[in-house]
Amino acid sequence: MLKRIFVLVIAAVLLFSCTDKEMAEQNKILKKNVKQLKQTVKLIKLERQSMKFLSEQMKDVKAKIVTNHGNIELEFYADKAPIHCFNFITRAESGFYDNTQFHRVIPNFMIQAGDPTTKTNNKAMYGSGGPLVAIPHEFNDISHKRGIVSMARVGDKTQGAGSQFFICHADVAQLDREYTVFGNVTSGMETVDKIANVKRNQSDLPDDPVRIKTIEVFRQ
Repeated sequence: MLKRIFVLVIAAVLLFSCTDKEMAEQNKILKKNVKQLKQTVKLIKLERQSMKFLSEQMKDVKAKIVTNHGNIELEFYADKAPIHCFNFITRAESGFYDNTQFHRVIPNFMIQAGDPTTKTNNKAMYGSGGPLVAIPHEFNDISHKRGIVSMARVGDKTQGAGSQFFICHADVAQLDREYTVFGNVTSGMETVDKIANVKRNQSDLPDDPVRIKTIEVFRQ
């Protein structure tokens, strides 16, 4: 948007060095660009209003991840990552995460879950699954501290994010602005500790399944 404004300013300056005919043509082009700019600004305002509406709708919404190792309660940063929060909340409400596993567990780093393929016995596919449609990243200024909930992604940032998420078991600032933080653990870090320290294989998959029985969403 700033680039567009700069172009318009340059165009206005050039008008002073044109002939009458050239000036008339340039003025016509300038008016057209100004009209397009106004439309762009209007669309940006509408988009911001939509995101504000969405974040306000999720105010005070919490979630409880019920696992076979205990419960983990979350709060959401709806003002920082409204699309990610809505994505997680609606999937939880629909039962998308029910019976999935924490398929990647690394102590002093994070525990990762949310892959629908972990509902099956095909361990070779674990970590590769997700929804049909991805969502855009919402990288923000919240640091990846212990207890932070963030969205996993593939290496190619242009592909967006899916359904897989992770909970930080320690402070991992190297992930800041590389992954979208959308929540924080408010209760149940002892469960996170328990999961992070289960026995696992060389692929960081727990030897015994750590399952998400369900995710309860509620307003508090």
